[in-house]
Amino acid sequence: MTSTRSVLLLCLLFVLSLALCDQGFSQQGVPPGFQLLTDPQTSGGLLIAQRQGVSAATPLLIHAFNEVATFFDSRPRATGGARDAHYDQQAEAGFQATIRRAPLAGVAIATVRGGVGTVGFAFDSPHTIARTLPRLLQLGGSPAGSPQGGCPPPPVNWHLEPYPDGSGQIQLPEGWRITGAYKGAVSAEGPHGKINRFHAFVMTRAAASQAAQMLPGSPPPLPVADPTDPATVLVAVWSHISAANQQQGLPPFRITRIVKVEPQPPIQGFTHTAFIELELETHGAIYYNRSLVNIGTPMAGNYLHYESNVAARTECFAQNYVTLMKVLTSAQTAGHVVRERLDNARRSSQEASDIMWQTIQNRNRAQDRAHANWTEAFRGTRIVEDTRTGQWRDVDLAYSEDTVRRLNEREGYPRYREIPLRDLNP
Repeated sequence: MTSTRSVLLLCLLFVLSLALCDQGFSQQGVPPGFQLLTDPQTSGGLLIAQRQGVSAATPLLIHAFNEVATFFDSRPRATGGARDAHYDQQAEAGFQATIRRAPLAGVAIATVRGGVGTVGFAFDSPHTIARTLPRLLQLGGSPAGSPQGGCPPPPVNWHLEPYPDGSGQIQLPEGWRITGAYKGAVSAEGPHGKINRFHAFVMTRAAASQAAQMLPGSPPPLPVADPTDPATVLVAVWSHISAANQQQGLPPFRITRIVKVEPQPPIQGFTHTAFIELELETHGAIYYNRSLVNIGTPMAGNYLHYESNVAARTECFAQNYVTLMKVLTSAQTAGHVVRERLDNARRSSQEASDIMWQTIQNRNRAQDRAHANWTEAFRGTRIVEDTRTGQWRDVDLAYSEDTVRRLNEREGYPRYREIPLRDLNP
């Protein structure tokens, strides 16, 4: 009986200490320049401050740990952390502390945007911090506190949405919309994040140097990178797109760090394939992105970058990944677009000449061949010709070589041959 009373008394004292802690936040010595933000609907609090003329997040965070020592019983103890290794524009650390000897746990985050540093300490009881942390971060206007609030619920009411230009279709849940579509390429976004499927032509550094000699003073019309590292090419392409967005009055974006690069066996028609994970800053929030990148073979100094990607706010990416992939993989290119590409190739179409140099006509053929390689890889089939009858038929691109070999072995002579789409160009 005595033991039971002791346990009950200890529990009562512990609950009382937490209650006193919650009630005593406003009476603590808030450090100069800091604000204490609380919410009556949740426990815990957020200490937040801004500092001008800041260039790096890590020193800001370290100094803030010393500044907030007067609010807690002593300097909080960091329990581990991470930072943006490339630009040091964001740093965070878990911490433990006490207020009136009541234990607390939390997360400290420092960010730097345009020379202004923001640092915040979100804290609560160790027993409730996991539940209250998202709401505490919202108090300070973190990405979790954007107008969308916390991570969105699972999607509902899926529907088939045709591309505005009629070049395909995609499955979208409620709240999503297509933001761009052109001849099979598509981008869409919604409460769960964004998806993109696109291709871009890239110049090698040697070609860019030659172009600078031919057109002095003119910026390269295409992204510039050698096709040796998919991550380097991706950064060049994204930087080029961001600069173009700014020229059109659209919000720019910036890659803050490359998280992971996973090389994959190249698919047929490309020299490099890789999964690339990265973080980027856009619209005042940090997004996590996963891309599948394919790099084509250089022809006359230019090559193809083909990419599919999904992105969401970093804190919601894991939760939303399945939804994002379902949207991305549902994208389908219309059959007439594939036929149009084939017909254009047969007629030596200059379909993409507007993004190639108009002043360098001898490179148009290389562009058509690169575009044909992409079209063939995207379609997944290759033409096989019966040289005796002249008949064509499509076979699976991955097995076209084996198919022709088996057919010729059966006939006893090279009756059948492959016709790559690029060879249709005269």
